[in-house]
Amino acid sequence: MSNNHNKKRNAGLLYEFLIQSISKALVDGDKKRSALSLKVIKRHFRKGTELHREYRLINSLVRTTVSCEAVAASIIQEAKAAARAYNVKELEREKSLLISTINHAINDDDFYDQQVNEYRIYATIQTLLNDWRSNDRDIGRMARYEDQLLRWLVTEKTEASNSFIAEESPGSSRLLMKVMMKKLNERYAGMFSDQQRNLIKAYAFATANDDPESIKKKLVEVKDRLLGEINEFMRSNSDNEYVNNKMVEAKERIERETLDVVDDDVVTRFMLYAKLNAELTTEEP
Repeated sequence: MSNNHNKKRNAGLLYEFLIQSISKALVDGDKKRSALSLKVIKRHFRKGTELHREYRLINSLVRTTVSCEAVAASIIQEAKAAARAYNVKELEREKSLLISTINHAINDDDFYDQQVNEYRIYATIQTLLNDWRSNDRDIGRMARYEDQLLRWLVTEKTEASNSFIAEESPGSSRLLMKVMMKKLNERYAGMFSDQQRNLIKAYAFATANDDPESIKKKLVEVKDRLLGEINEFMRSNSDNEYVNNKMVEAKERIERETLDVVDDDVVTRFMLYAKLNAELTTEEP
């Protein structure tokens, strides 16, 4: 077994790369490309596949926080048993098919070089899964990586700071939807907020699992949260008539969202709403 981590065969990273591809396509208005990446997820990460099982295991280890090291150690033992129960030959075949599809259908030279915030822990976990299943495992490395994973599991997960930096000075103009769209179109690469990334993940999950209710639930959460922030903003800035008029316009637009049908256009708008929510909850220096 190679000592080097291969990001092209990391189930968690491949899924994250596809999510980033969908995000960029939606913001660019490239419906064809967005639909293609969604189709790849739906085809290759469908329930019942070994790839879907491994992705779910990796994602759980990345996102889980526990209260103590004893619980973390127990989770690692359960993960080890689960990893060894997979059909490794079928898993590797499915990964090869996915990589082939990405290379030929998506055909993006930068696809495997996209930024993933938790890249290091994704790499650590995939390497551990490989080592746990290997007959020629690196015992020293496995011990180090299990210790790193244990410490990760007991570390509280907090939302990464929003790296989208507005070029304009603070003011009412940045609250306008048109300005938000312009900025996202111009400076999207690697700069989505956690809420926006989670929204795209929910959209991809709903599509892959034919579960429209799950994405609708997520959109309702975004909608309700933003309406609450707008009301609070207006209460706190009651003396600014111009800004409040703009907020009323935004509020009325958001309230008209019925969510009868959820498609790329709806998700794109809600990505903007998520961005507006971040703007309203970010305190000015």
